[in-house]
Amino acid sequence: MAYTEDDIIALESAIKRGVRTVRTKDNEVTYQSLTDMRNLLAEIKAEVRGQTAESRYTTFTTGKGV
Repeated sequence: MAYTEDDIIALESAIKRGVRTVRTKDNEVTYQSLTDMRNLLAEIKAEVRGQTAESRYTTFTTGKGV
């Protein structure tokens, strides 16, 4: 399934309202948990906006004497 910005908006709206059922023009989905919703939201954003999960984080390291 190809996700769109509308899917992101619908899922974010449901999360903000504290409901687990998301309705779009094509379907209705009830999620088991907020965690499931947040995980899917991250995946959809990565797919739609073209970033991988790894590119969303920056890691800093330091060494002795630096």
